[in-house]
Amino acid sequence: MSMRGERIVSLRCAICLVAIVLAGCGSRSFVMPARDGAFWVTGSSGRLSGAEEKARLVEDADAYCKRRGKNAVVIASNENDATPGTLAAPGKLARATVQFRCQ
Repeated sequence: MSMRGERIVSLRCAICLVAIVLAGCGSRSFVMPARDGAFWVTGSSGRLSGAEEKARLVEDADAYCKRRGKNAVVIASNENDATPGTLAAPGKLARATVQFRCQ
């Protein structure tokens, strides 16, 4: 194999590795205002269960409120575990949403 061919193969392997690593990562939205002084935070993860993701979001909500000298009070929350799939099937992540107030 020529040097150019080896570079192309190496580049393809690197791209595949990056795609696999990113597929395992979760995402978390920013704290968003809701109505009546409440806030929302949502997240998803390919590594955690829905309950674990929700617990992480509750910690984020509390940290958000503590920066304002208050504590988070959870108003509502929900979680969904990941559904079976492959890396090629996006949207197969555990998801959670937490609504809270700072008091």
